Amino acid sequence: MTITQKNNSYRRQVTGEVRRFLFSPNMHTSIVLRLRGSVSEEALGNAVRKMLETYPLFGVRMEWNDEGVHWSTTDGAAEVPVKLYPRETDDSWIQVLNKEHEIPLSPSKGPLTRFILVNGNDASELIIFCHHSISDGRSLQFALREVLLHLKDPNRTPPKGVNAPPQTLDILPDGVSMGKLRSTIIGRYNKKWIEEGRTVFDEEDLLNIWESFWKNSEYCIETIEFDESETQKLIEIARSNEVTLNSTLNMALVKARIESVGAYDGKALVGSAIDTRKRLRVDCSGAVGYYVGTSLLQFKYKEGSSFWENVQKYHKEIGKQLKSTSIFDTALTYSLLDPTIIDATLFMILGEQVEPHQSRYTKISEFAKHKDGMGEKFRLRTEEISPDLISTNLGKLELPEDIPGFQIERVFFTPGSSLVMEIVLGVATAGGNLTVTLNYYKGYVDGENIRKIRDRAEEILRGLLEE
Repeated sequence: MTITQKNNSYRRQVTGEVRRFLFSPNMHTSIVLRLRGSVSEEALGNAVRKMLETYPLFGVRMEWNDEGVHWSTTDGAAEVPVKLYPRETDDSWIQVLNKEHEIPLSPSKGPLTRFILVNGNDASELIIFCHHSISDGRSLQFALREVLLHLKDPNRTPPKGVNAPPQTLDILPDGVSMGKLRSTIIGRYNKKWIEEGRTVFDEEDLLNIWESFWKNSEYCIETIEFDESETQKLIEIARSNEVTLNSTLNMALVKARIESVGAYDGKALVGSAIDTRKRLRVDCSGAVGYYVGTSLLQFKYKEGSSFWENVQKYHKEIGKQLKSTSIFDTALTYSLLDPTIIDATLFMILGEQVEPHQSRYTKISEFAKHKDGMGEKFRLRTEEISPDLISTNLGKLELPEDIPGFQIERVFFTPGSSLVMEIVLGVATAGGNLTVTLNYYKGYVDGENIRKIRDRAEEILRGLLEE
């Protein structure tokens, strides 16, 4: 089934900050809702259609010019599909995600979003599968909520969506500034990139690396799942130690990594994705799009101290950073970079995988071999500042209850993973049940190590429940 939008036109600026995801075959983000019961294709299609009236961003395509993408629009965009798959096991949804990942993205045509129902007799998974260049995790939550509200009441009138600007320089908070040193360095990057002739990549180039990437990789997910009573007890234990559940989870993973795989070389660089909607000059509460800041904290886990002492120290340090303007550093950097060097980064990482039979083999492979240019320097710099662990915690999702025909069991949040970061966590709670996903790509991250980390982290967290 495909969904035809009723709204006439929608147009939104594509910022440099989100453009960095556009040429990434690994940057789809999904929210997966497990249901007990069933949903009809017709009812789901109607609910998605109404949701798109509220949030047309999920139905856009990208507009291109000589320097790449600058706008997204619903004008001429391909229709948003609702796809059905049979559910054979509890892990069928992971296999479905891999099938969907392998389908090449055509940004100029769209859609950049797919709605998927993995349908079983007793249980089903409802998936919103969306490219990260138009959406963050909170946006997926908003979309899911609207779909569920329309399933609960098929006659419900779609509400008007929040009309908010994208996260650009002019709406960043007061006090956010680049600084002369970083501004100078970025200016030199841009100048040198132009002097080198500035390689511009297009949609056909993207299709080439998409094909080669998914031929050589697989999207993998390991989960840690807690029931309602365990979830509540973890929250209470964290509060009793004057920390958040998020700080507890992050430190459990750091401790698990040290004990199962080995100590970090120095301090661990721990990152957290932060919802910035209420920090901007324009209140973007309730808006869909990409509204994310990133905290990065160098943290030394002291094995001679207790677990809670480490969590409390981390929690205190991260609390200071969350109040600072440093979480907007990424937005600043990408707003000043030449956008074509942003596009080029993934081609430097993945370009050597392209094969001779592919249409852009010469262009892409030769670019990837150029290790003395700005593309490689920017890639290395990006790798240097990539955290060892990064988490996105959506918290307790505000979803409707008492929907006829099914019951919400839990949600799996699966953020687009990384080719250089070891531990990428997606955390969310629905139906009272907490779920943690560890997301990685086979061939880039050692899956055996991730499973060891997962197993040890679960032991640590379940051990806390017994205290």
